Amino acid sequence: MRLRALCAEVGFDLDDVRPSLIDRLRLLDEYSATVDDAERMVTNARAIFRYYSEHRPAEAFSESEQRIVSLGCLLSDVGKSGPAGASAEDQRLIVEMFAVEDVPDNAMPVRRFIRTYFPDDAEARITRFCSLGLDPAMSIREFWNLHSGWTLSITNASGVPSEVVAAAASHHLLDGVNPESIVREDGRFSRDFGDNKRFDRAEKLVILLDKYDAVRRRGQRTHDDAIAWLRARLDGQPHVDAEAEELLTVVDEVLGVGPTSSS
Repeated sequence: MRLRALCAEVGFDLDDVRPSLIDRLRLLDEYSATVDDAERMVTNARAIFRYYSEHRPAEAFSESEQRIVSLGCLLSDVGKSGPAGASAEDQRLIVEMFAVEDVPDNAMPVRRFIRTYFPDDAEARITRFCSLGLDPAMSIREFWNLHSGWTLSITNASGVPSEVVAAAASHHLLDGVNPESIVREDGRFSRDFGDNKRFDRAEKLVILLDKYDAVRRRGQRTHDDAIAWLRARLDGQPHVDAEAEELLTVVDEVLGVGPTSSS
């Protein structure tokens, strides 16, 4: 699997996680662009690490930070395979729902979303959706927002390093998605994530790389437009500080001429 080599580069053996997690990643790779997105984010992260090492060595990302960012990028969307206890069939249901892109109305109820995009077996899919304890009357946006919490529960129980779990699960904090309130108002984590005690620059970089990639690929925007969108998105947000603003400046400088500049 392609992710194995990427994990090895930051000193993590993918064989150390439960096979069920790898199965979810394979499913996401088969039916969606999720793994391709994650790989591109890691490529961009490496470019950021190199920039700091070469131009700001006193601020270079430590091995631990690089592991948090890289694995956080690779695993942040594993929740798009559904809840931790979902069967293989139900995981595929959720993966296929997340694979639908360019939905024009994110307020539409899930029930209507399924009937619109999966008309051949919509009622069976709705029944299976309900069997997971989910309400098909929720909006598709509410459904999308569930995946961060599912990422938290999946990674937390799968042998993923605890410091990485925090970064993966908090990647939609700017959208107000804070599963199990793991990030407190003061920036410290509300539960034990090993040596990772607070929402810091590693987690902020995961968020910026995730948003940047989404705006570039799914939003089909230029680099400059993506950076402008991100700057506006950061404005006035909790947990956004000078460090986050500086990271975005570096993302702009490095990726404007880097791996994804022409994608």
